[in-house]
Amino acid sequence: MSPTRRALLGSAALAAVGALAGCFGGDPADGSDPVARSSAVSGTDTDPTVVKPRNPDGDRVLVDGSEATDDGEPVSVGRELVTTADRAAELLPAEGVAEEDRRRVREFFDETDYDAETVYVSPAGILSCQRLEIDSVSWRPGRVEYEYCRELRPSDAACEADTRVAMALLFRLPVALDDQIRGSGSSGRSPCRTTDTEYDVIDGNATVPGNATATNEWGDF
Repeated sequence: MSPTRRALLGSAALAAVGALAGCFGGDPADGSDPVARSSAVSGTDTDPTVVKPRNPDGDRVLVDGSEATDDGEPVSVGRELVTTADRAAELLPAEGVAEEDRRRVREFFDETDYDAETVYVSPAGILSCQRLEIDSVSWRPGRVEYEYCRELRPSDAACEADTRVAMALLFRLPVALDDQIRGSGSSGRSPCRTTDTEYDVIDGNATVPGNATATNEWGDF
């Protein structure tokens, strides 16, 4: 069987750190899985490609089309590394997600080059009248973390004050990783340091205080 492009990428990454191979207990010729070895890559993207679909009418944004509960309901998608187009095709927008967001999610998955990129999916929660700005995303073997700030949505965006909605974050990581994730994290602040959004009024009937730390306020987004 000829090697896949992902396998070749994993081998190239190992060659770049050949002097450290002994430290990881690995030999490029020992027959171990080259795809798994590709996850021994760490990095940070300070301008990540990310989409942030919402579901204002439900408690989840993505469901697994390949599985169902005993009652026939689709299974919610948790934190996951999507490494193949076949797996991406199984992840579907939940009922209640707007058509525009459904289109953006499908295009995002379809435009990913899974030989060189990985999609990190993370459920999120946010107030209806707020939005997240992603500052960076970092990865290391088995773990993905990101930094964000939170601010009000534009004044022309429909929202409901003091109402929390479901949101998902889909990051396109510029590296081929394996599909195992053992940990994740997020940290941030609110409001964003630089913003063009009015912070004194939401739809004329709700005020929002500023300068509050957002780290783990709702747990790990």
